[in-house]
Amino acid sequence: IVFAISIIGISSAYGFQEVSTSDFKIVNSLGEDIKSPVVDQQLILETSLKNIDEKNINWVYIVQVINSNGAIVDLNYAIGSFGTNQTFNAGVSWTPDTRGNYKIEIFVWDNLRDINPLAPMSTHSITVT
Repeated sequence: IVFAISIIGISSAYGFQEVSTSDFKIVNSLGEDIKSPVVDQQLILETSLKNIDEKNINWVYIVQVINSNGAIVDLNYAIGSFGTNQTFNAGVSWTPDTRGNYKIEIFVWDNLRDINPLAPMSTHSITVT
């Protein structure tokens, strides 16, 4: 937990805006929207990423799931790259094992080593029944 909090604090010191993010949604493995997630259901936490820079970009899509007690219950990432003006739907899988309210924090960085943000962090809330 300390590692994740430290990374978040460090990353906020850098600039960004090479990638725009939009359309966060929760889908199943077929890409169908899930409006009411349930325990033991595989969820894909997906965001549309668009390269708004004038060069090719490597990216890491990081998703952190936090329960109502403030504990990180899942931390996952996907890695990719794209060219100028290219759009990609990045997603990671999560299967909740407990009912409750969760906060989902999404980060888009250039890599896992330098942790330079390419887009602002976004936060979303979900309820699992």
